[in-house]
Amino acid sequence: MREPSLPVDASNNEGKYNLLRKFSRYFLINFLLTFLAYLRGRIDELSRQLNNANDELRELRTTFGQVTSYNELLVRENAELKRKLKGKGKGKGRARDDDDEPEDEDAGDSRQIKRQRCVTHSSEEDDEVEDERARVSLNSY
Repeated sequence: MREPSLPVDASNNEGKYNLLRKFSRYFLINFLLTFLAYLRGRIDELSRQLNNANDELRELRTTFGQVTSYNELLVRENAELKRKLKGKGKGKGRARDDDDEPEDEDAGDSRQIKRQRCVTHSSEEDDEVEDERARVSLNSY
């Protein structure tokens, strides 16, 4: 007598299932490796962009510092020229009230310089904090 055909079909189905499972694992592993390679490439590209942006920011900070220094020199030179004009004006008999006005402007100029220094200082500290946060987040990958 013949054995029932059920066990033969079951082993055949089990073989097909194992083959499908192996193929699925291979496909999944291949997909994950491809996706990881894509992510690594994307991270590298973003890292390059971040480095370029940091270089540009560094150049802008340098330029801003130079412009600020030059502005301070011009403000001082302007104040000095105003004082010289004020001295010449006294000899020509200008009113005392007119002479007091440039002093107030000079005081305003010095306040402006102090304000610029404070703003520059705080923005540099903020930028350093942001740079540190970017380094920490980049290193966490």
